[in-house]
Amino acid sequence: MKDHAGEIHTKRTNLNQLEIDFIPSFNISKNKLNCNIKTSQENVEFAFYLYLNTEKVRQKWYSENNQVEFQIDKTLIEKFEIKYFIRDGESIIYSRSMCYDKFEPEDNPIKSKNQYNFFVSKDKKVIYKSINSSNHDLSKLLEKPGKIERFRKILDGTLFSSQINNHIVKGFDLESNGSYKSEYIIGYRLDLLSNITNKFPSLNPILNLELHKIKQQCEILVEALQNAKLKNELLGDWALHNLIYSLNDGKIYNIDLEGFVTYDPLPDWVNLLEIQKSIIKSTG
Repeated sequence: MKDHAGEIHTKRTNLNQLEIDFIPSFNISKNKLNCNIKTSQENVEFAFYLYLNTEKVRQKWYSENNQVEFQIDKTLIEKFEIKYFIRDGESIIYSRSMCYDKFEPEDNPIKSKNQYNFFVSKDKKVIYKSINSSNHDLSKLLEKPGKIERFRKILDGTLFSSQINNHIVKGFDLESNGSYKSEYIIGYRLDLLSNITNKFPSLNPILNLELHKIKQQCEILVEALQNAKLKNELLGDWALHNLIYSLNDGKIYNIDLEGFVTYDPLPDWVNLLEIQKSIIKSTG
């Protein structure tokens, strides 16, 4: 049945296995948006709708093919939504959707041009980092033996045994070119703390309450970095623009997962002492 918005729903007294065995995914590569549905169910058909900037531009009617490739050329994407459908042998239809908005991080004067295009899910839980045409170095680096497997371990949190693992955001859906998805952290970027205070003075009372917590978490992070150095696990880009204090769980996370590939080992021009000083200094 359909609701007023046109969404398709099913009513079942008992939960059908198909309703939980339905995993949609997507990736963007070379002006193409690829969609896929994983399921262990048999005798089902699949369909896909693609909306770009709120306009339905592509659709794939029901077939036995569980994946589709949509050509998007060089369309400037501000928002996209993918609707996934499965139809079983009894003509019962199940649907799920994924909706993402383009995201532009606030600039930092010491940061080079972004190597990714950023898209955040509608529920603000996932960020998709789609590698752009300017980032050839990372893609080439990942072609070296063992690099893509190592990057995958960085994303899922199995590479590090030290305390540093508690301060690295978790990622998933790694693509061969270096694109990936990760948890979207809502909070304060450490390099912007002073800017927020100056730009929004009305937030000062609230921010002052958080600053005490942020200072404590900075000290915990510094201790974790020291622990990582002792275990020979200190790598990655720990510049302040990559560090976010999470309002959800009160921890500081490094969101620059690709930095653990490109800054492995740490470059000669940075060391633990300099990293510690910048972190502590960020809270004044």
